[in-house]
This record gives sequence, structure tokens and C-alpha cells, in this order.
Amino acid sequence: MPIADSLADANDEHLMHLLCRGTDEALAELVRRYQNDVFRFSLYYVKNVEVAKEMAQETFLRIYSARDRFDTERSFKPWMLCITRNLCLNELKRKKTVLMETLEEYASEAREDSGEILRWDATDASEALMADERRGALLEALNKLSRDAREMVMLRYFELLSAREIAEIMDSTEGAVRTRIHRTLRQLRKHCAHIWETM
Repeated sequence: MPIADSLADANDEHLMHLLCRGTDEALAELVRRYQNDVFRFSLYYVKNVEVAKEMAQETFLRIYSARDRFDTERSFKPWMLCITRNLCLNELKRKKTVLMETLEEYASEAREDSGEILRWDATDASEALMADERRGALLEALNKLSRDAREMVMLRYFELLSAREIAEIMDSTEGAVRTRIHRTLRQLRKHCAHIWETM
């Protein structure tokens, strides 16, 4: 079996194990799997396509540099996204500007039709208009959240990560993440219900 085929069948953690043992092709397979996800994740933070590409490239360089420090008992994806997040936050700090991608732009570029919060069926023009108005109200509410709360919502409903994985990325606890997401969703429902009642 060609090495490319065997690598394609390996899970992420095994690929990191192989990378540590000198199989550089394992990194190429991880890049193939995750380069688009890392780019979109970076774009959420830096709001610039070229900078997001740089952050994605730097992420895989860091993964290669830190390969010996990866714990193969851990899940790879949260570890990878933690590296990306730190790179992006450092970039924003360096520029002394915090530019957050609006959730509307992020949703349209990153996860079309798969964002659980932003899905409404619209079968005619009036329903489409209503859906747009509701989406606008929700996005307005989301953009009023604190950065941490908005980040947790993005990780949960756009990246579709578990509370445990989010806790790893944000250096928190699973219980704290669940509590924060629950509180945030309750706040969003209350805010949006008030607006939607008037539509």
C-alpha cells in the first residue's frame, strides 16, 4: 500500500506519532485535512484573508516545531486550534487592534448551511425576508456579547467542538464552558424573542 494511502487512513494522533518518528509526510496529510479549517478559524480573529493565510501556515510550522511535545493521549484538533488561537491573538496584540470577524461573514465563508443557530427554512420571498430580519437580530445580539462569550459560541456552533475541546482551547474547565454557553444562549434567546415578537 502506498504511504499516502496508509496515512490517509490514520487518525490525527497517529499521524503526530509518525511525525515525531521522522515521517514528514504525516505533516502533509494533516495540512491536507485541516488547512481550510485553520484558515477559516484564523479569519474569524484577524479579519484579513492574507493574514489568515499567514496564520494558517505558521500554525503548521509550529505544529512541526512542537511535534516532540505533543501528547498522543490528547486529541489533536483542540491542540492545533489552541496554537492557531494564540498566534492570532498575538498578531492582534501586536497590531494593538482587536478585529473580530462578524459572525455573519464568518458563517457565510466558513460553514454554509451548517451553523445550528443560523438556520431557518424560507420557501418564499416574505419568509426569506423574515429569516433575514431574524438573522440580523441574532447577529446584532451576538456582536454585543463579550469577546470570550462570542468566541465560545463560535467554537461550539460553527466549529462544532465539544465543551471539553473548547475548555482545552480556552484554558478553562468543561463545567465553566458549559455554564457560560448555557448562560449566553439564554441571554440570546431573551434578546431575540423580544425583537422577533415585534416582527
